[in-house]
Amino acid sequence: KRLSDAGISLCGQIVLCKGINDGEELSRTMRDLCEFFPAMQSVSIVPAGLTRFREKLYPLEGFTKQEAARVLEQVNSFGEKMKEKHGVRMFYCADELYLKAEQALPDEDYYDGYPQIENGVGMITSTLSEFYGELDYVDEYLGEVTLPRTVSVATGVAAYDTVISMARALEERVNGLKINVYKIINNFFGESITVAGLLTGKDISEQLRGKDLGEVLFFPENALRADGDLFLDDISPEELGKALGVIARPAHNDGAK
Repeated sequence: KRLSDAGISLCGQIVLCKGINDGEELSRTMRDLCEFFPAMQSVSIVPAGLTRFREKLYPLEGFTKQEAARVLEQVNSFGEKMKEKHGVRMFYCADELYLKAEQALPDEDYYDGYPQIENGVGMITSTLSEFYGELDYVDEYLGEVTLPRTVSVATGVAAYDTVISMARALEERVNGLKINVYKIINNFFGESITVAGLLTGKDISEQLRGKDLGEVLFFPENALRADGDLFLDDISPEELGKALGVIARPAHNDGAK
């Protein structure tokens, strides 16, 4: 309230913990926060990330498919009312909840300009939009590429289907290009962590050893720290490439690049 009264713009995030702040408590939280509109501009609803390092911690559980679907219905119903009243949805569920519920992701209009994209809200929709928007111009780049060519992409479990769909579309568009896409299981933090940004060099190296990687291995750049030189386990892209015998190169997060 103090920040709102001072005219400071706010963005919020609700880290949803099953059995603690979901259900009616989530509804109460959204009601409380919408009172600060327009200072409170957007709020993301993101399920708590549960790593394998939980000894002596509160016994949290992940959301099931059915539970994730109920969260989506609850948040989107509230968001529709905000849209009718204020012209923006204000409350947005993370892509992870749609994937968990096995539901189609919303289109671009749903996200009101992607105010929460850095929290994983609308990232897949935005990436696909950028990719297919740029695909029509791919011929402009082919002069820089020697074909035929084989490359590979490492990604997390959550983004795998999306990356596969883009790879196949690009292969169809570019004759002589082969893209091998590999799903990396997060053994470092635990298999329940599925986002590409928390992959480690060791997991990528161990799971891709002996695979057909082609000329270049692309991995998500957000798996590196801000300086762009190290994974979370202190392995560098150069060390990863040396271990696998291939050039290891970070790929931009947007679909166009």
